[in-house]
Amino acid sequence: MSEKVKNGILPFVFILFIFSFAIMLAALPKKNFSETEKRVLAKFPKADFESVENGEFTDGLEKYLSDHFPLRDTFIGINAYAGVVLGKTGENGIYKAKDGYLITAPSEYDERRTVKNAGYIEKFIDKTKLNSELIIIPTAGYSLSEKLPWNHKEYNDGKIFDCVKSAVKSADFIDVRNTFEKHKADTQIYYKTDHHLTGKGSLLVYGEFCKAAGIEEKSFSLIKSVDGFYGTTYSKSGFWLTKSDSVEIYGCVPASKFTVTIDDGKGENRYDSLYFDSHLGEKDKYPVFLDGNHAFVRIHNEDLKNGKKLLLIKDSYAHCFATLAAENYEEIVMIDLRYYKKPLSKLTKEERFTEALFMFGSENISTSTDLSWLLM
Repeated sequence: MSEKVKNGILPFVFILFIFSFAIMLAALPKKNFSETEKRVLAKFPKADFESVENGEFTDGLEKYLSDHFPLRDTFIGINAYAGVVLGKTGENGIYKAKDGYLITAPSEYDERRTVKNAGYIEKFIDKTKLNSELIIIPTAGYSLSEKLPWNHKEYNDGKIFDCVKSAVKSADFIDVRNTFEKHKADTQIYYKTDHHLTGKGSLLVYGEFCKAAGIEEKSFSLIKSVDGFYGTTYSKSGFWLTKSDSVEIYGCVPASKFTVTIDDGKGENRYDSLYFDSHLGEKDKYPVFLDGNHAFVRIHNEDLKNGKKLLLIKDSYAHCFATLAAENYEEIVMIDLRYYKKPLSKLTKEERFTEALFMFGSENISTSTDLSWLLM
């Protein structure tokens, strides 16, 4: 083969590669939503003189091409596994840890924000005079540090716990860290492909809550287990070869009868179950518990008349827990401040709660900008 031919092969292959991908990009059907990454994909940007001039069209086109690049998931996976080989752990925000765990890398600790958020909780309790408990769920990386790669970043849960505990004097602080440490050798406390607690992990939290609140710890049994669960850490990771989790649902036998009312500001919808089985057919099955994130959820126990009414101000770590605690309360009202933008002062006056529980993941309580709504 002549030198001239050799020199011409590489440019030809490169042009063929680019041309092939251009044809695939044009010909392949476009998806609006990525089931793997659990997010809406970019749409083709509007092209007019103004958007071209101010750069919006260029930025939008870049996002569109990135989201719809042919074989995108394959290349994301190759990049993720190549990073592990090269020792670049946590480059995509997720550590590939031991025993099949995908664990979220730590975020930067914002002491100022943590102190502010703790102050909002303290002021809310002082204002409402409600008997209150506070539970912070540590990150999987903090609790399962022995499973992390050797070059992981430091987790800040200890600082967050100390800061919140010292700032919130009016609540009974329920520290679950020792319980997790005691049971983690023989109990899967966190999902391997998701950042949330498993059913067994939530049962541990429920047990500690019952002790602190002075209520009876009910006996729960496994009523359903469904394989094929791929959660949020999996979706962000690129480690597509990871084995799936199982979602385990625990309930009392016989269970109480419940009415669940969900209101996101567009009217109420009522249901007769704590569990939304339609989500069990999806990759991310965690919304089986109370249908996932909503601004306002009321759980009414039809079989219990004890007058106990709990205000649960929370993030998604509380969803599985709430299906357990529902056996102890005539009513639980769950408020997610990320979505609930109404005055809480009005709600507390109208509802006449007997107690309150604050339940957040440790990184959420240290980064959230929504807790100021507690004072509205």
